[in-house]
Amino acid sequence: MMEKQTVAIIGGGPGGLTVLKALRDVGFDVTVYEKRDSVGGVWAYSDDPHTTSTLKYAPAHPTATQVYEYIAAYAKHFDLLPHVQLNTPIQWVKRNPTDTHWRVCFGSGEYEGTRDFDKVVFCTGLATKAVTPEFEGMEKFKGKMIHCQAFKRPEDFKDMRVIVLGIGNSAADTSTGLVGIAKKVYLSHRGGVKIVPRRIKNLPLDLVITRQKNAIKFFLDTHLPSLSRYSFDQLIEHYSTQSFPTPDSSWRLKPAPSLANHQPVISDNLISSLAAGTITSVHGLRQFIDGETVELADGTRLEVDAVIFCTGYEPDFSLTTPEISPLTSAAPKSPGYDPKNAPTARLYQNIFPPEHADSLAYLNYVALTEGAITIADLEAMALAEVWAGHYKLPSKEEMNSEIDKHHKWVQSLAKDDSVYTGIVRPGPWLQFLNDAAGTGVNEKLGYGIEGWKFWVTDMKLCNAMMRGVMTPFMYRIFEGKRKKWDGAREAIFHANELADQYKRGGKA
Repeated sequence: MMEKQTVAIIGGGPGGLTVLKALRDVGFDVTVYEKRDSVGGVWAYSDDPHTTSTLKYAPAHPTATQVYEYIAAYAKHFDLLPHVQLNTPIQWVKRNPTDTHWRVCFGSGEYEGTRDFDKVVFCTGLATKAVTPEFEGMEKFKGKMIHCQAFKRPEDFKDMRVIVLGIGNSAADTSTGLVGIAKKVYLSHRGGVKIVPRRIKNLPLDLVITRQKNAIKFFLDTHLPSLSRYSFDQLIEHYSTQSFPTPDSSWRLKPAPSLANHQPVISDNLISSLAAGTITSVHGLRQFIDGETVELADGTRLEVDAVIFCTGYEPDFSLTTPEISPLTSAAPKSPGYDPKNAPTARLYQNIFPPEHADSLAYLNYVALTEGAITIADLEAMALAEVWAGHYKLPSKEEMNSEIDKHHKWVQSLAKDDSVYTGIVRPGPWLQFLNDAAGTGVNEKLGYGIEGWKFWVTDMKLCNAMMRGVMTPFMYRIFEGKRKKWDGAREAIFHANELADQYKRGGKA
């Protein structure tokens, strides 16, 4: 009997756990290293100011606590916890001296050790390396100054005058979380943004988006990207205007950048807080004047006690050595590459480094508006099928050529605005994942021959999946390269029954 290949997974959040399950399902011997004392990733609350986590009060539905409990239950149900080493930070990953395995250095201080693995997967998340821009005079400021990564307790800012820098989801959550606690809340931003509530016509966004709508959008993504971009922008603008018809022009929320560059802000109460005056929209920060005074881009000066930087995160590949890192490796640079700008990682499908595609994967470099946990599950299935030999990647030369094309597209988006370099085109990218994972979704849930055959032979199920609730069960309903889940059909109908009950006003 052949010895199982070993895999190290760095990170025990939803991504790491789904990869752990998927790789075990196809026969790998897997170990997860998690630096914290529990699984769950950002959904597990942490007091550590250097660790990104949800806030205790987060008003999302379901709550952050419920999501964490679900993730913990998932790990317990599939017996994953025996394969997770908690409180075990990773120091570095590099090739061993004989260049036959990946050497992983784990632990710290006297408890530091190393172990060789056949393969390594990075599941460290998107929000680990906080970005704090430099401003003239920062050293003069005497008040509290933090990145939102360290924002854990709104009550720490009681009766303070706080300026929140940014206009993304973190800025919206942070500023609205300070309402009623801080003495004054300023929202400082340079440009506009599209704002969408969690409910459209009192329906959660989950029930507004369907596979049928996505199939049309993904077709346009692949064949008519400009039209797809315009149509999606108009749809989100419609939802935004429908929910917030008359935003004050002084808030400077328009013009908003295209969703090809920026995710929309999902917030139920930012607009109402701006309207009530509990949050004041102001121009971008220019400089710090003294211990409590800041100057804005329009020349306005404000006296503040605290500054919270909601200025995002950058891709973190710091655990790999320079010769391996997709940012600085010996692989060819993309055409037009400028080291002064944000570097783009050379990863095929934002996952595989061409030089080591058979043994190294990064599941921490994708920006997408789809549900993060569902996408992590699909990525995990795709990776497992690739490494199990059930799906063949292109040659190294072909992968590098595709990376060049993708980087050219990313650079085109960045001409007039900033862009997260891990952005992908949803249609082609999800098509690759479904093809690699062998889900059958591309063929059965579309408008090709196989899609129409499925509709004719099982109209009830097809309609439920195309027009009803988007569920992750669709990735396990069809028999193919991977075994289907026998309970998927019942689960899909049950989810739609709950949704129908919710729409009728009953409790789901």
